[in-house]
Amino acid sequence: MHVAGLWPRRNTACGLAIALIGWVLFHTAPSFADDNPVLVIRSQDIAAYNEAINGFKEECKKADIPIGAVLDLKGNVDAGDKVIKGVKPRYPSPRLILSVGVLATILAKEHYPFTPIIFCMVVNHERFALSGNNVTGIASEASVEEQLLAYKDFFGDRRNIGVIFDPTGSEEGIIREAEQTANKMGFNLMKAEASFPNAVEAALKNIIDKIDTLWIIPNHIIVAQGSLDAIFKITAQRRLPTFSSSTAIVKAGALFAISPKYETIGMQASHIAQTLLSTRSTTSLGVQRPEKLRLTVNSKTARKLGINTSLFQTRPDIVLYP
Repeated sequence: MHVAGLWPRRNTACGLAIALIGWVLFHTAPSFADDNPVLVIRSQDIAAYNEAINGFKEECKKADIPIGAVLDLKGNVDAGDKVIKGVKPRYPSPRLILSVGVLATILAKEHYPFTPIIFCMVVNHERFALSGNNVTGIASEASVEEQLLAYKDFFGDRRNIGVIFDPTGSEEGIIREAEQTANKMGFNLMKAEASFPNAVEAALKNIIDKIDTLWIIPNHIIVAQGSLDAIFKITAQRRLPTFSSSTAIVKAGALFAISPKYETIGMQASHIAQTLLSTRSTTSLGVQRPEKLRLTVNSKTARKLGINTSLFQTRPDIVLYP
């Protein structure tokens, strides 16, 4: 055998192998299995949060993104602080954190200021100082435009929309956006201010004769004990429909809400995580709107108002309650 004669063929074979390996590495989808694990921090153990976490886990598993642990903060600042401090020796620098709820997000920012954080399930996130160079978020509400478009589909002939808001909070931006959007759609937004729960009933009575429906913004004043009861009692007497961005408000008595499905919020968070982990130079993608929405209708309220629920069933994403 002439050994020297093998070198050209051996070099050619090696070159082909190296080229093939390079092609595979370049064209194969990124794998995150060797990275530090992702940490999930949950404000407290409730069904809505768990649905979002399950959606996140499902999509992370498909993408081969390892999740190190799911921390439960028990809905308490002091207890939550101890929980995070207790795991920091084991997870000193997770690749990314999913924070579910406002408490989890605030403490995640405090303890992991340089780790990319994706927050979700924070109602009216604008009220809190959650922005940061390492923070991405998914809003828990449909946009004002999406809410008014849903209203227009069903009650477009009712032009005067009432809304009660807290002028001392962070809702002025929402109200400005709502006024502009309503005007473009041919609606009139009739505003009433209430800075504390006891003022809600009087605020509604000030505009009740001028409105055809009531848009309920779920803030701490509206959801306070007694406020919703007063709202639903007065609107039922006037046979006025009510709508919101919260399924909880619908379950309490509002006619309908346009809102995200919690599981799909978690799935969306996983897709954002894949983007952040694939582009290490990017640590924040801002606050994004939920990608998928559903319509929840309170059929009991509809009957009280004399509204046939078939009005809403043209939409494929409808959920009837109860």
